[in-house]
Amino acid sequence: MKINMKNISKIAILCILALAAFGCQQKTDPTPDPGTKPVVEPETHTLTFVLPDGEKAAWEAGDQIVVHGEYAKDQVTVTLSASDISSDGRSATTTVSGLYPYKRDDCTSTLYAAYPASAVDNLKHCFFYSAFKPVNMQLMAACNTGETFNFVNLTSAVSFVVDGDFDSFSFTARKDINIGFSRYQVKITDQEVNLKQYLEGATSTILSTDLVADGETVNTLFVPGGLPLDAGFILTFSKDGKSQKLLKDKEEVIVEVGELLDLGDVTDFLVDAADDIDPDLATSIDLQGNANSYIVYEPGVYKFKAVKGNTDKAIAGIDAVELLWETYCDTEEVAPRSVVEGYAYDEDTGSICFKLPTPVKPGNALLAALDKDENVLWSWHIWVPETPITDDTHGFGSFKMMSRNLGALVDTEAGAPADPRSFGLLYQWGRKDPFLGASAIDSTDPVTFAGTAMTVAEGPVDPETIFDKPTVFFNVSGAWATGNDNLMWGDVERDAAAVKSVYDPCPTGYRIPGRKRFSIFQSNGSTITGWKFDAANGVVQMGSPLAYFPVCGYLEVDGTFANGSAIVWDARNDYESTKTSYSMYINNNESVKQAVTRAFGGSVRCEAE
Repeated sequence: MKINMKNISKIAILCILALAAFGCQQKTDPTPDPGTKPVVEPETHTLTFVLPDGEKAAWEAGDQIVVHGEYAKDQVTVTLSASDISSDGRSATTTVSGLYPYKRDDCTSTLYAAYPASAVDNLKHCFFYSAFKPVNMQLMAACNTGETFNFVNLTSAVSFVVDGDFDSFSFTARKDINIGFSRYQVKITDQEVNLKQYLEGATSTILSTDLVADGETVNTLFVPGGLPLDAGFILTFSKDGKSQKLLKDKEEVIVEVGELLDLGDVTDFLVDAADDIDPDLATSIDLQGNANSYIVYEPGVYKFKAVKGNTDKAIAGIDAVELLWETYCDTEEVAPRSVVEGYAYDEDTGSICFKLPTPVKPGNALLAALDKDENVLWSWHIWVPETPITDDTHGFGSFKMMSRNLGALVDTEAGAPADPRSFGLLYQWGRKDPFLGASAIDSTDPVTFAGTAMTVAEGPVDPETIFDKPTVFFNVSGAWATGNDNLMWGDVERDAAAVKSVYDPCPTGYRIPGRKRFSIFQSNGSTITGWKFDAANGVVQMGSPLAYFPVCGYLEVDGTFANGSAIVWDARNDYESTKTSYSMYINNNESVKQAVTRAFGGSVRCEAE
């Protein structure tokens, strides 16, 4: 029989279509796709929330708790009412609907809770994690045991009272220990507790505007996790974004999770915030040698070893640093902490640290190291010139000399009244500590200053006992010091091997000049090339190239000013007298070598070493 292939093809197609139609009609109760999850109905549970020990002593009506399973989209916010809370406030029980328990094989926990709801920042797929954004509140989390949530503390706390004009504060863990975060995630199940499962935006400082500075209200700062303050902390108070005062503690403090560090009333322990100086960021200015005076031109943080002047003898017993005085060397009112903005002692390196503001304010300042009883152990002159200091021989000899007096902010110039900023500071012969100069050529008033005023005491005194009296001027006709030490400023011409003396006030690289090194200290100045006395402007010029000396006055032995003349000290004593030392004495239209009373307060023009 002959087979018709066209008919077979038609029949086959019809059969296939019929089977397909039959199959569609039978698929009324399909087997669930193994790749999709069955529909889960929300559950209702009566839950009990139990507080841990901590700053939050009791639940309050209105407290809100987030309860979730696996997904953040299914989390429920529970608002407690007064009727939910137990009589002691330690637990609260309420019925919660809309819950989607999360079932796993590795733990029996099925629900998770976090407090406060306002801080919860769970991701879409939150599993058994609870995450928080930063808030100043006690943070808690829990997993369920049946219908009960026993909350776990996630924070430690710091509390204090303060009185002052502040609107915010910051708490910093020293040595960059992280205590704050932009997002804080924990993992809690019945099998595992990880209170810092994930930290985002870690920082060593927590900022807060939640401050009441009335001297009575207790302020509390909550910190995620514990507080491992291995190197102490810094508590800084600010106003309008600017740091004002701070409390710094370098002692180790360990605060466990759930514990409180109570600082009490910190008001009396605050210091100026400018004293928060990191010695690791400070520039050493004593690398070329130790001194009683340091020259600094630029803004920044600086440090030098706390040693006795031009020696390497460390000073023991330092408890603090104090700014004794500062001046602009004119009559402008001096704002405290304007020349030296901040200062501190770093006991780890044995260094005095200080900070100059931006921009710098040219001037002079005196820093002192104090013991625990606030006695001065040593003091250092900080010199911030307005213009650079230069050196030249000026034809006075083969050695170079500074272009200005010690402590002068600018060089003296000819043709105009001498600027008091060019006068420099004044010294009793043999002493390291400076005193303020006159405010004008014809004035008997000192320049303005901020800080401790000069006082006058009777002498003579033992030079070994006056280091704690850097602002005391000794009144005596003759030598202020007992013992007749003729080398207090190190006479290199008497002893060529003499090192710079411990009393020498000149900065690193300079020293008190030797008399025979410079013609100005051993002859009549009027015989020197270029010599001219400009009495009207109070300036003497001499040498080649010209050097200028202001007729800036000096301090009499009773601490009062004598004007119309000047004393410029050298290192030489008058060995025929125990009361006088040599100087260039400028007076009556001349400048001459002259021995004068050591207790006068005269100028110093340093020699370059």
